[in-house]
Amino acid sequence: MDRLDTMKLYCSIIETGQLSLAADQMNLSKGTVSKQLAKLETSLGGRLLNRTTRRLAPTEAGVAYYERVKQILNSIKEAESAVAGLTAEPQGVLKINAPMAFGSHHMGALLARYQQQYPNVNINIKLSDQQEDMVKAGYDIVLRIAILEDSSLIMRRLAPCPMMLCASHEYLAKNGEPTTPEELKQHNCLTYSYADSIKYWSFTHAQGEKKHIIVTGGLHANNGHLLCDAMTNGMGIALLPLFIVGDLLKTNKIKIILPEWKLESPDISLLYPSSKHLSAKVRAFVDMSVEYFAHHFDDIKA
Repeated sequence: MDRLDTMKLYCSIIETGQLSLAADQMNLSKGTVSKQLAKLETSLGGRLLNRTTRRLAPTEAGVAYYERVKQILNSIKEAESAVAGLTAEPQGVLKINAPMAFGSHHMGALLARYQQQYPNVNINIKLSDQQEDMVKAGYDIVLRIAILEDSSLIMRRLAPCPMMLCASHEYLAKNGEPTTPEELKQHNCLTYSYADSIKYWSFTHAQGEKKHIIVTGGLHANNGHLLCDAMTNGMGIALLPLFIVGDLLKTNKIKIILPEWKLESPDISLLYPSSKHLSAKVRAFVDMSVEYFAHHFDDIKA
């Protein structure tokens, strides 16, 4: 067994969690798998797996080796895809990660259009507001709503994501309406778990003045819909994207606070690994997403 096959075998062991399952997947005997694993550990000079009669678990070195080997195998797949031709028909499984609220509101129509055009692609999408390492988690594409820092990933901006500072009429009647950003310190501010906004909210006045206000409150949650529901029911003031609160504003169920101050707002962007030769399924999804949101930006705002 050459080194490449050994790498594939090791990844199969980690991903299945059992030598017997890896053996079946690689069409080998369990004895052969055990021998190849022992040879690999000997050649590397360290233990990769802790094994008992019931389970196996990678050591720290085993985890590090798996992550690097997985990158190598993915690079080989990309190289083979490039040789096969970038215009090849998209196929396989497209693994996507997207934020919960945005994904449930605005991804369904796009995914339906994509699969109608590319029926040989099966889509596996996870909606979560917790940011994961996309390479380690094995995602092909991640949609982010954030002010992104530089990284080794490629970013394609889809649309801006305006943020609104809002409260219910009931809350304002009971607690008063803040007239300056500083007055937010005396209010119950509902904050978002996974964002830097849990530390402060940033404002820029029409005349250029900037303020960064530390806010606190009685609710700290990881879901925008929950924060919106609590805000609508008079719990406090919330900073939320327009695609969540747009309909409530149109029907005057809630009110914008400090409208003369502009809030720091993120972009809606796609991220995917840096690669000169994208797989056909990823390239097709990126191109379709850019075109789709260019024509459906108004839908994002409601």
